[in-house]
Amino acid sequence: MDARTRTEKLAGFFLELMDLENVTPSLECKVSFKPEQVQKWSQGQAALAIAPPEFDLAKAFRHFCSVAKACQRWQVGPQPVTDELLINLEELSQEQRQELILSLFMVEHKNYKVVEKLKAPAGLLEFIAYNAFKPLLKNYRDLALGQLAISEWFKGYCPICGDQPTLAKLTGEDGHRELYCQRCETSWRYERMGCPYCNEVTPAEASFFTLDDNKQYRVYLCDRCNSYLKTVDERECGEVDLFCEDLATSALDEIAQAEGYQRGNNRLLL
Repeated sequence: MDARTRTEKLAGFFLELMDLENVTPSLECKVSFKPEQVQKWSQGQAALAIAPPEFDLAKAFRHFCSVAKACQRWQVGPQPVTDELLINLEELSQEQRQELILSLFMVEHKNYKVVEKLKAPAGLLEFIAYNAFKPLLKNYRDLALGQLAISEWFKGYCPICGDQPTLAKLTGEDGHRELYCQRCETSWRYERMGCPYCNEVTPAEASFFTLDDNKQYRVYLCDRCNSYLKTVDERECGEVDLFCEDLATSALDEIAQAEGYQRGNNRLLL
């Protein structure tokens, strides 16, 4: 599949996800951080790991199935969504459905038996969950940001869900760098130099490239962990939506990957 076709399919997929969010009962949650949890967060533990939310598991399962069907229609994901997987999902008992959602969403709660029952690659289930749980994670993020001092977080992973950054941007008059997590759409400040994936700070291990006709884009490369990070310079183009910028810059992914680099530690980034 060429880059243009892939981008078109992803665009159609995300448009359908937006429609699903409009017609699906809101995936809301509740969370309240206790002082000891705030302290753990300030010591470097992501919010989701120390204060998992309460939410409606039945609603989450129905939305998960809807997203799985959208993946099949638009042919997106690391592997195809088969009819067998959709049938196996419907045949799960209520208890198994709850266990599946908890296993894919909650930290420290893995149930491999129910995952194996579906006879699907774990990577595919994670991809579906990644997209299905975004509304819930955004709701959780909004609640968490009202209780945590995110300006004090300078780690290379997301302060809310603990995931790796998807992109970065250079912003403000000083051109400081902010990392962006696509999973829960959180941005946070990070030091200008250094790889957020392996914490490498040696200049000799890092480089970046740009395109002559798109100076607002940079791709930072780390030779220590062989990763790359697409970056948008807002001083060149003004404020942007990083989610959309990721889709629009798939050609940069192809260039970096052709040179042997990968996004993060090879997790399921789009």
